[in-house]
Amino acid sequence: MSSQPPRRHSEEFPENYGDFQLISSDGVVFSISRFLLSYVSPVFKDVLELGEESLSGAAEIQLTESSVTLDQLLRFFDPLKDPAPIDTKTMGPLLESARKYQMEGVFKYWEDQMVYRNVVKEIILVSSPLACFALASHFGRHEMARAALRELLRAPSRELQEPISTMVGGEVMYRLLQLRQARLHKMRDRIAQVQRSIQSGTKCGNAHVDVVHSLLELTLQLMDEPSWSTFRRNINAWSECRGTVSGRHIHNHGGLLDQGTCILSPANLFNIWKPEIVEEELKLPELSSGL
Repeated sequence: MSSQPPRRHSEEFPENYGDFQLISSDGVVFSISRFLLSYVSPVFKDVLELGEESLSGAAEIQLTESSVTLDQLLRFFDPLKDPAPIDTKTMGPLLESARKYQMEGVFKYWEDQMVYRNVVKEIILVSSPLACFALASHFGRHEMARAALRELLRAPSRELQEPISTMVGGEVMYRLLQLRQARLHKMRDRIAQVQRSIQSGTKCGNAHVDVVHSLLELTLQLMDEPSWSTFRRNINAWSECRGTVSGRHIHNHGGLLDQGTCILSPANLFNIWKPEIVEEELKLPELSSGL
């Protein structure tokens, strides 16, 4: 038989802090109120009622959760304690225990801490999007998963390279990379339209070379971060290109029509692309059918 770890009392939930004890897998004893446990968890309510009937009012339960998880879990509901700060490294076990004991309040608190909502309560920003996407997908929190996916589609590539939970399956990651590649393809198509217009239009000397160089640099940056923010950061790198033309020549730069001159300025080109790009970024992407 395997020996049980030596017991010690929790500093936050010490002996006699409550009339019931929860024992963690690593031997830490948490004293808590029976009434509070019954109130916040239907599972504990049933267990405590069963204990009173068949276990002569046993005053403790051995659990499989670690002391770190139990400490975080109980802090959510004890009115005398502050919830533990959100930690992506420990949120997986915490949410797993919340699901196990049917503590919906833990999920709601996690979601509120991970997002910023606008005045109509729409989720518009998710912090730690990869971890959030992994956890929300695993626990079936589809609105959160879609909001996190939206952030990942426009995030710098380093956001996709952080260590992630094994909860993220291959299908989930494939969906993310598939949508991100599709968005990059659309942005590169816009840039290619401008490049073709420059190559076939009136020559404007070295200015055209500078514009083409800026477009190539922008393309490389978009491969790392396919977002409107990348376009906006490049505004200062763009310059006007005005050439002398004979007669009345019409240039079409990705939808920008300019008669007699060739103008590639932020005020023109960016304003043409911005509404469509921003609108697409704000849409909540659909999850794959398996999520």
